[in-house]
Amino acid sequence: MLLRDLSNIEISVENSSLELFEILCDSNIGILDMRTDDCDSLASEILHTLSKLTKLYLWGTYTGRFEIRLPASLQCIILQKDECSSEWLCRLLITLCSLDHPVKCWLWDVVLQPCEKAHGDECHIHKSDLRSKMLLRDQSNIENLVKKSSMELFEIFRDSSIGILDLRTADCVLLASGILHTLNKLTKLYLWGTYTGRCDLRLPA
Repeated sequence: MLLRDLSNIEISVENSSLELFEILCDSNIGILDMRTDDCDSLASEILHTLSKLTKLYLWGTYTGRFEIRLPASLQCIILQKDECSSEWLCRLLITLCSLDHPVKCWLWDVVLQPCEKAHGDECHIHKSDLRSKMLLRDQSNIENLVKKSSMELFEIFRDSSIGILDLRTADCVLLASGILHTLNKLTKLYLWGTYTGRCDLRLPA
């Protein structure tokens, strides 16, 4: 099987086991759609071995450290319907920077989880430190597509160097309007939706 070109095959997994992902290890499948965070955990050890994986779908809830090793071939990661912490999302963006080639990060329906109340101050300090590390990375090769989001997500983007931003709804544009001018390497901006009245968008130079 490993000698065959599987790059035109899309595999979608909802309930699985470590044995299944061991079968896929070192293969050259092109698209992997993992429908639960349990699947992501099981697949985490073999993802980086998928030499022709170009598109990865993630569904589920993600907190803490981003520990998914991504293959160098990845061109697009899609968070289809996810809840995640700010820490996890920052680590994802840092990891995408390390791929060192154009990559798309599609945030279709992402809900950011608040810091735990019991560790509120510590959580916010750690989040700030991690975001500072993210801002030091060159993100000009990353295209972020946002369909359903919140002000908190765009605050993570503030002052970053993402190159392309694709805002799929007028609500997203409204939420992003306060940070657009801070995106110092933004070269392309897509707007979808209905717009009337004054154009109040402050665009980056």
